[in-house]
Amino acid sequence: MSNPHSYDGPVIDVSRTSVRYPDGHLGIQDISLALPRASICALIGPNGSGKSTLCRTILGFTRPTSGRVQLLGMTVRHAQKQNLVAYVPQAEEVDWQFPVSVRDVVMMGRQGQMNWLRIPSATDRRCVEEAMARMEITDLAQRQIGMLSGGQKKRVFLARALAQGSRILVLDEPFTGVDAHTEQGIMALIRGLRDEGVTVLIVTHALSNVPQYCDHVAMVSRRLIAFGPVSTTFNQSHLTATFGDVMAETVLSAVHADTSVPSWSLS
Repeated sequence: MSNPHSYDGPVIDVSRTSVRYPDGHLGIQDISLALPRASICALIGPNGSGKSTLCRTILGFTRPTSGRVQLLGMTVRHAQKQNLVAYVPQAEEVDWQFPVSVRDVVMMGRQGQMNWLRIPSATDRRCVEEAMARMEITDLAQRQIGMLSGGQKKRVFLARALAQGSRILVLDEPFTGVDAHTEQGIMALIRGLRDEGVTVLIVTHALSNVPQYCDHVAMVSRRLIAFGPVSTTFNQSHLTATFGDVMAETVLSAVHADTSVPSWSLS
């Protein structure tokens, strides 16, 4: 097993991976990509293109039908056991009525480091307080999560990921339902984590933000259309192959004008 701190190979390594569900539905087909350490990668594609399937396979939630996924040179299972992967889900995946406080949610990020009694140590409590302070939610610590705004909810789950101290961070639609100020704060945090050596994968529909925020981009439509540095990969040819002519032109116009494309137009 590799040492995650000295490992210098691809941090997220997907090799010829396919997923076919029991009902015969094809999720993704023969996808390969290798994401380096300390980078931010956008995972983009139309609705139903396999983004979520690929994301869930990388996280170990879905088992590939063929191929393999390695994280920091080890199996997904081993990476999870070492708390090397943190996940910030979409809002729809969370039960906001569950009676738990903001501090409780952030503390969940420390469970893998706790003893078998699940009693937080001084280190656990310190990591939680530091994560909440970094996300500017300390004043919300006792509030029930269902009482928060969309932007506050995103900050809470980012704080949970920070408290976990993982080397890989996967975010599913982090900009949905947040205002411009919160979006900028999220990206400032993500850039800071990248500078600290964290590898970040972002599933996003906010296509016009990709050149501004990301180092790499992976475009999927069941199969991998293109993967590489944003500077050479995020172009009209690849966008057209992924989304079609009209969307490609709309996205590139928005990028050149430094404006945002509303997420509803990307379905």
